[in-house]
This record gives sequence, structure tokens and C-alpha cells, in this order.
Amino acid sequence: MTAPATAPNDIALLEITRVFDASPDRVFDAWMVREQWQSWIGPEGVNCEVPLLEPHVGGRYRITMHLSDGRIIPVAGTFKEIDRPTRIVFTWKWEGGEEDDDTLVSLTLRDLKGKTELTLRHQGLRTVENRDNHGKGWNGTLNKLASYLTAGGASSRA
Repeated sequence: MTAPATAPNDIALLEITRVFDASPDRVFDAWMVREQWQSWIGPEGVNCEVPLLEPHVGGRYRITMHLSDGRIIPVAGTFKEIDRPTRIVFTWKWEGGEEDDDTLVSLTLRDLKGKTELTLRHQGLRTVENRDNHGKGWNGTLNKLASYLTAGGASSRA
């Protein structure tokens, strides 16, 4: 479910809540273990590489998105908060964008007795169009995460 909202410093704030049939530890590891993240990250129809993942506060990550039309979109950021297995916060920026294009993604994981409720908040999006485009991308990405977890993606920490 997507629930757009506004905040004082955001023209558009994206918030998505999903429930996954996996424990918070499994969902957390899917984001924090490079091989796992690379298996599913990116919108549907987009293949991604994760050449860099430093899963600690202050650590960096880099994702290279390979779109079906041949375009390549690099994304990078820094982890601001990591609290296993309940919270991950990181910056999100299209590499080559403007200096002030950093946005902030916050993931909150809540245990639902063997399942996990994940709430993704993407702040700093400057237009409703940008929010809506990111909403499509994040929803597709979370669809891929659900498939990865259902298919029995790695169930222990690497």
C-alpha cells in the first residue's frame, strides 16, 4: 500500500507499507548482505549490480541499475542508521545528479509473529511526479523482495 503524504520540508513524501512472509532477521539480511540485496534490488524489469555494500553506519553502497532499454543508472548513498533487525536509514542519490539531490530512505521492520511489516519512507523528493515515479520503482522493488523471500532466498546471514 502506498500512502503519499507531505511534510514541511518535502513537497512530496513517499510511504509504503508491506507485510512479508519472513522474519525481521531475514528481511533485514536481504537488505544488508550484498549477495542477497543484489538478487532482488531494483524495480521489476531492471537488473542491478551491487558493487559496493558497507553495511555499517557511515558505510557506503552503490547500485548499478541496468534498464531494459540499455540505459545504466548508478545510485549511491551512505548508511545513517542501522539497528538490527528493526531499522535501516540511508541516503539515496542518482550519481551525477545535483549536489542537493540526496534523499533519505528509512526502513522500519516490525515483527508480526513470524511475518514482517516493512514501512519504507522516502523523504526529500521534490515533486509529486518524482514521488510517484519513485513509488512505482519502490513498489516493483518490494514485489521482487517478496518473490525473493517466498522462493527461499538465503535464510541465514552470509
